[in-house]
Amino acid sequence: MKKFDRPSILAIDDKPDELVSQFALDLKSRVAARVIHPQDVEMSDLEDADLVLVDYRLERWQERDDLSTASLQPATGMALATILREQVDRNERDRLTAFALHTAHLGDIKGRFPSGTAQHVLARLNNLEWIFPKTEPNRHNQMLLLAKAVQRLPGRWPDDSTSTIRQLLDMDENDGSFQSCWHDVRDCRVPINELTTGGHGILFIRWLLHQVLPYPTFLWEEHWVAARLAISIGVLRDILAGDSDLAKDLKAMRYSGILAGFLGDRWWRSALEDYVWELSGGSTVDADQLRNALVKRARVELDQIDANPAVVCVDTDLRPTGQFLTPMTAIAIHPDHWPPFADSAWIDIETVRHDATLLSAVDPLDPRIE
Repeated sequence: MKKFDRPSILAIDDKPDELVSQFALDLKSRVAARVIHPQDVEMSDLEDADLVLVDYRLERWQERDDLSTASLQPATGMALATILREQVDRNERDRLTAFALHTAHLGDIKGRFPSGTAQHVLARLNNLEWIFPKTEPNRHNQMLLLAKAVQRLPGRWPDDSTSTIRQLLDMDENDGSFQSCWHDVRDCRVPINELTTGGHGILFIRWLLHQVLPYPTFLWEEHWVAARLAISIGVLRDILAGDSDLAKDLKAMRYSGILAGFLGDRWWRSALEDYVWELSGGSTVDADQLRNALVKRARVELDQIDANPAVVCVDTDLRPTGQFLTPMTAIAIHPDHWPPFADSAWIDIETVRHDATLLSAVDPLDPRIE
């Protein structure tokens, strides 16, 4: 197995002294982290970094402010990140670098976008891998995971793109669900062709961060897992905290590849579907048979959710609410930026009827919406 040095993170901030203490406290010896003022950035600093973080508001930069040429005055960290990325990408080398914003002013970045616009959407639209709010308590761990992910990418993408992608996703070809899982990955438009033809390996990171992990795709977040097993989120979490056969089964289906844990745990959708098929004897609509099989594996009684079949409901910001309804009591919407290959976004009908934006995202042929 390939061994890696500590990942390297370069933070560019107009108040570097304040950030140094935070990094020292939370990242400690897990990364090689440096914090410097934007005036002091040199090419060697960028080339040595797996991840470059740029503060959005750069207010204490006198050298920039003293200039009279507008093109030499990047107004924000967004503009500076664009310049620095271009410098890195123009320099022929095998090492890759991800760029992200680090800010306490996420609202400034959203600008004219709707208030609920998600971080991954803002990052994608602004040529960034991610945006880290300084108020996010898990941000330092996410930075570490992103830097490690960049380390794992091949500097020059090999011709055997399929094999490389499977390794990065930690897919086991001997697993019984391998073929169905790989089929799901391909359906989610993994950028095989772009990478094979000399594409930038960061494309793979972006695909995962912007198009896969935030949505129910070939990987499922806990709400979708609970819905498929017809149990509540609380019951699912209790199971995973234990050591029953069901807990072991679910842990075996948990995603362990690149960026695992970045947005919380994820599970392989097809592996779970195959598991439910086997438990139910091929009768996946028989709720009682599935429940009995799950109880046997869990060794405790499991409270079922009422909805059958269950769909995960999202709120107006497209985040799962924990509410499960049926396709008869919820309605599928087609929001902007929601990938066409992801499972449908569902929301309760009454909420849609009272929200003009949501109404515009409903299939106009749906007879339940007048």
